[in-house]
Amino acid sequence: MIDMLKAGGPLMIVIILLSIAGLSVILDRSIYFYKNEKHNGELLINHLEKFIKNGEKERAIEVCNHFKNTSSTVMKTILIEYNGGNMNCCTYDYLEEKARECALRELPRLEKNMWLLAIAANVTPLAGLLGTVTGMIGAFTSMSKYGAGDPTVLASGISQALITTAAGLTVAIPALIFYNFFQKKIEKAMIDMEKNVVEFINILRKM
Repeated sequence: MIDMLKAGGPLMIVIILLSIAGLSVILDRSIYFYKNEKHNGELLINHLEKFIKNGEKERAIEVCNHFKNTSSTVMKTILIEYNGGNMNCCTYDYLEEKARECALRELPRLEKNMWLLAIAANVTPLAGLLGTVTGMIGAFTSMSKYGAGDPTVLASGISQALITTAAGLTVAIPALIFYNFFQKKIEKAMIDMEKNVVEFINILRKM
C-alpha cells in the first residue's frame, strides 16, 4: 500500500487528505441525522395539540426538548412566544416570522461542514486527472530521453497516471453519493419543519 501511495506521486497526499475530510463529514452527519432528525413530525404535533388544549404550555415545551429535531426547535420558539390565545401583542403573523427566523438559524446546523464533502466529491477526481496528466508527461519525457526499448522507463509515469485516477474516483464516488443523500435529508427536514409550523399555527388559531 505504501509503495502504491509513493508511486502515485505528491497528488496522492491531496487525495488522501480530502478523503479523510470527506469521511469525517460523512460520520458526523450520519450521527447527527440519526440522533436528531428521525422523529415523526405528526407525532410531535399530536402531543403539542393535546397539551396546548389543556393549557399545559410548559409540558408542550418539554416535549419539544425531548424530540430534538429541527421542527421541535422551531415549535419551541413558537410556544415561548405564544400567549395562550391572547394575541393582542403577539399576532400569528409574528409567530410565523419568529418560526422563519428560527429555521434560518437551524439551517447552518443541518448543513455543518457539507462544503468539505462537496470539495472532496469535486476536487478528488480533478486531482486524479491532474495526476494522470503529469504522470503521462513524465512517461513521455522519459521516453524521449531513454527511448522506448526498456518498458521500465515508462512504468513510473504510467503507474502514477493510473493510481491517481483510480484513487481520485474511489474517493469522489462515495463522497458524491453521500453529499446528495445528506442534501435530501436537509431538504426533507426543512420541508417537514415548514409543514409542521403551518399545521401548528393553524391549531393555535382555533384555540
